[in-house]
Amino acid sequence: MKTRYLVVLLIVGLLLSGCYINEEVDANEVGVKMSAGEIKGCVGPGVETDMGWFADLKQISSATVKLNVADPEVATQDNQLVGVEITIQARRMTDCESARNILTNWPALVDDQALVDTIDATAREGIKVGTRSFTLTQLLDDRNSLAQKIEESLIGDATVYSVEIVNVIVNNIAIDPSYAEQLKEKALLTAQIETELRRQDLIKQQASNNILEQERRTAVLEEQVKAEQAQTGVQMEIATREGKMIAAQNQVYVTNQYAFDLEKLRLMKEILGDKATFYFIPEGTDITMLWNPGSVVPVPAVPQ
Repeated sequence: MKTRYLVVLLIVGLLLSGCYINEEVDANEVGVKMSAGEIKGCVGPGVETDMGWFADLKQISSATVKLNVADPEVATQDNQLVGVEITIQARRMTDCESARNILTNWPALVDDQALVDTIDATAREGIKVGTRSFTLTQLLDDRNSLAQKIEESLIGDATVYSVEIVNVIVNNIAIDPSYAEQLKEKALLTAQIETELRRQDLIKQQASNNILEQERRTAVLEEQVKAEQAQTGVQMEIATREGKMIAAQNQVYVTNQYAFDLEKLRLMKEILGDKATFYFIPEGTDITMLWNPGSVVPVPAVPQ
């Protein structure tokens, strides 16, 4: 009976001494082996057993934690008050040195909620500093730059307690409703101006097209005029040459009376036909005598 009692006391003593049997380390954890509060080393995922006195195994999660942080009123570089809402993703570093740092200096951060609260406080300061670096217009045009600025401020602090900032996203930048209305009116006016400018561009383009079309037509007409002038010049040249040829051909009739008389007779023959009768009478003859053939007396030809 006493023996059993002693065995029970021994088992209870071993349990109180902190040994561990088949303690599991998950895939997203790093196990820190300790003895009497002193860190002896780190182990990866698996099952661990240590029967040593005052042995202990601490698991530190490397899973990503996610938190939303919002500040309803922060000032921009141009002293505009805005609300900023961001989402942060972070995780504890899993190398042994980082695990040692967390357990030695920041043991509370082994708890996810404590880690979230710590990052939240740091992020609020980062939001103020980051927002102050930009004008309102810059913030509205480029949220990524603000996210990068906040992430830079978080990294400096997070590295101290062995936490990695995975990502920072700016979800929303809330502005004053009256200013939002002004932006809306400005955007509407800008759209109207752009529409009018596009209309003016279309008018200018149409006018330019009309000018080009008129120039094209003018060029076509000029080419037509040049072609007609060229054709007229050719025709005039042909007519001039033909006139010169005719004049050359008729020159004989000017210089030779007999040729002229023969040509005249030939033309009269063509006009009157082959059956026509021609009478040759001396100059000065009374032609009325021709109406009475019986009174006509042949006159012998006068020798030349």
